[in-house]
Amino acid sequence: MSKFEYNAEYEIRAAVKMVYPYISTPQGLEEWFADRVEVLNDKFLNIHWDNEQHVTKIVSQRNNSMIRYQFVESIEEATSKTRARKKDNNFLELKLNYSELTDTTYLVITDYSEMNDEEVLEELWDGLIETLREKLGA
Repeated sequence: MSKFEYNAEYEIRAAVKMVYPYISTPQGLEEWFADRVEVLNDKFLNIHWDNEQHVTKIVSQRNNSMIRYQFVESIEEATSKTRARKKDNNFLELKLNYSELTDTTYLVITDYSEMNDEEVLEELWDGLIETLREKLGA
């Protein structure tokens, strides 16, 4: 199945340091993104939503800036270098940008997956971001 990369940018009226824990911690993700998030170890999470479990590996992270989650079949798959290189895994990147000019934080989303209906993805992310804004009081 072919992959699709969905990109969107959302204005969040809150400080970067306030938003970052919501995109990078299990507790923060449970507030707006997932039904439940389990820590499997220091680099792996089990994210639950819509009655499904999704094992993710944190493949890149910069404090108060960005985080990238790669969706994998299992921890074993992700740690096997030969299989990991050959596989075109889904990923989600959440990046925070701050504009000094407008004193505004922007959340930039890159959602790479089999879901190729841009309208559905836009509705999904619009709803998730609205929940995030409510939690932040933004």
